[in-house]
Amino acid sequence: MGNKYRHTILLVDDEESITKALRRLFRTTGFKIKTAFSGQEGLDVLEKAEEPVSLIISDQRMPEMSGARFLEKARKIFPDAIRFLLTGYSDMDAIVDAVNKGEIHRYLTKPWNDDDLLLQVKQGIEQYEMLLENRRLNKLTKKQNKELKGLNEGLEQKVRERTREIEQKKEQLQESNIKLEKSFKDTIRLLSSLIETLNPALGKQIKNVARFSKEIAEELGVNKETVDNIEMAGMIHDIGLLGLPEKLCVKDEKDMTDSEFKMFSHHPVIGSVCLEAVERLADVGEIILYHHEHFNGKGFPSSMKGEEIPLGSRIIGTVSDYCRINAFWPDDFKKVIAKAQRLLGPSAKDIILTDREALIDEVVRKYFDARSTTYFDPDIVSIILNKIHPDAVDTERKRKNKKVTLVHFDDLKIGMVLATTLHTKDGRLILAGDTVINEALLAGIKKLAKGKAIEEKIHVWGNS
Repeated sequence: MGNKYRHTILLVDDEESITKALRRLFRTTGFKIKTAFSGQEGLDVLEKAEEPVSLIISDQRMPEMSGARFLEKARKIFPDAIRFLLTGYSDMDAIVDAVNKGEIHRYLTKPWNDDDLLLQVKQGIEQYEMLLENRRLNKLTKKQNKELKGLNEGLEQKVRERTREIEQKKEQLQESNIKLEKSFKDTIRLLSSLIETLNPALGKQIKNVARFSKEIAEELGVNKETVDNIEMAGMIHDIGLLGLPEKLCVKDEKDMTDSEFKMFSHHPVIGSVCLEAVERLADVGEIILYHHEHFNGKGFPSSMKGEEIPLGSRIIGTVSDYCRINAFWPDDFKKVIAKAQRLLGPSAKDIILTDREALIDEVVRKYFDARSTTYFDPDIVSIILNKIHPDAVDTERKRKNKKVTLVHFDDLKIGMVLATTLHTKDGRLILAGDTVINEALLAGIKKLAKGKAIEEKIHVWGNS
């Protein structure tokens, strides 16, 4: 029957054949069976029982004590027991009396149907088990409530303490993340300065790209993390060009030989691979990998097109071309004139004669107009053309508005910013330009200066 508890059934009937028949019926049920042949004997059995009786079946018509009377007294001994009245005739008065006084749960008639009786007993036992289970759960609930009350005492204080600990750890974690993020950026700046040391023209170019790309990203309204990634990618996007001839680094792709272009086309992959070992820089590496993809799908290394190309790659690809133009065209004005005559036609003559800067601006505008939607993202081109004057990108011109001061190492202070890259006297890189001097750096610089490894006076940014 799959019951949770062990159960005892008491059968009471003055006819032994009836009790035997019932015992046989319940033989396979697993219940413990007790019998009695009168009401008084049944009460004695109940009084002496060492464990509760779950269910009682009593005949109504017995000498000396009726079944209804017996069940009434049995209820006082085991009030939770399920009580059945077995009657062989229709005696409604007896049944009503049994219901009222003995609080019987069911009455059954003789002769009974075995299947029906077994079903009635099973349901009665289930009812009794439900009572026991409810009682057990109530007891358990009271116990747990008592324990919970004890646990709740002082819990509010513990919660406050735990909350305070969490807040402290959160602040520590945020501080650690800020320091870690700064260390990543410092590392990227150092790599950028190394590139500048090995290839000054390329170094200047990528610094310009980084600054202008950051400005474009901010204008597009992307989140701070993405802006930071784009800026860091800009600082080293052409690191894969190190080792190639300097002339190749500034050469137009269409002017390269097949072998030159093959070498050149590997540099985004090389730059990306350099960052693969650092999980935090994975997004930066992706931006570098795809910065030579074209909006029309004809770039490299993966022939991605449109918005499949990461936004940072689209920004850096466009800005890089713009910075390269502004860095090298003014020094090769014949090239500008040639492009002007090709792009502007006869109207270029008047501009050439009147305004060199205007010519560069107009040629650059036509150059990017012609490549919008093919080479470059038109939205990014639009932003760049709104900043068309080279001063928007040429940081060297911007820096003319700042004052560079030579400060003796003894006069350096925490918070000062290096205006140039700091090298040893024999040319080894120490710190990148724009590095903010902290306590540790100040001590190191002074130590190197006293040891004659660097110049005694350091270039720092002053007030405008």
